[in-house]
Amino acid sequence: MIERLLPVAASAHAATLDAVLLGIHWHMLLIFAGWLVLFIVILIKFRHGANPEPRQAGARTRWPAIAIGGVILGDVLILTTQALPAWSARVAPPPAAVTPIEVRVTGEQFAWNIHYPGPDGIFGRTDNTLIGASNPVGIDREDAAAKDDIGLLNILTLPVDRTVVIRLTSRDVVHSFTLNEMRVKQDAVPGMTTRTWFTPTVTGDWEIACSQLCGLGHYRMRGELHIVTAAGWAQWMTDEQARLTR
Repeated sequence: MIERLLPVAASAHAATLDAVLLGIHWHMLLIFAGWLVLFIVILIKFRHGANPEPRQAGARTRWPAIAIGGVILGDVLILTTQALPAWSARVAPPPAAVTPIEVRVTGEQFAWNIHYPGPDGIFGRTDNTLIGASNPVGIDREDAAAKDDIGLLNILTLPVDRTVVIRLTSRDVVHSFTLNEMRVKQDAVPGMTTRTWFTPTVTGDWEIACSQLCGLGHYRMRGELHIVTAAGWAQWMTDEQARLTR
């Protein structure tokens, strides 16, 4: 059922976060049903016909304490068995045995500037004075490590089944880098570099969104997310390298 209510779960950790969300909703549904039953019982038991004279005495049973205790117990169970383990897994770095692909993403009003390190896996030098329409990241091509770097505007292409680390920052105000299908949402803060990581498990084409109101043009701060096969990734990288030499 939950799959029909949420975007497609396209990352390795998506099922865990969806389970937390589902658990919270079931907990709230049980609370709602319990209090609804209690409300109906009170309406019947304390109706005017059965209680013609008002009484000041409150509830003398243990049911209110039991109900509140049940709510607290449910919250504790969700926190300890689902929410905290999911949070711990998300803030931990990728496993040491994994060699991730690293990408730098810089938010600005109103675009995502995306910097790939190229086939050598090393980020070259960048310079803000070099930023322009054809060089949105400001890659310094005079630097040997930067010659194969790729800088694109609003296009994030990644291979399926490969762990990806995104290094986030912002040039102006706070943005929120959001990939709904990957269950990724991380603030991009000016003057700071934050990290988020995920492993795509499904190929497809989706949207990069900004979930933080960042100005009058916030509505158009969109990008493209393309998850491709390993062969598609290799071909994309080849095509981008060929474009650099033209």
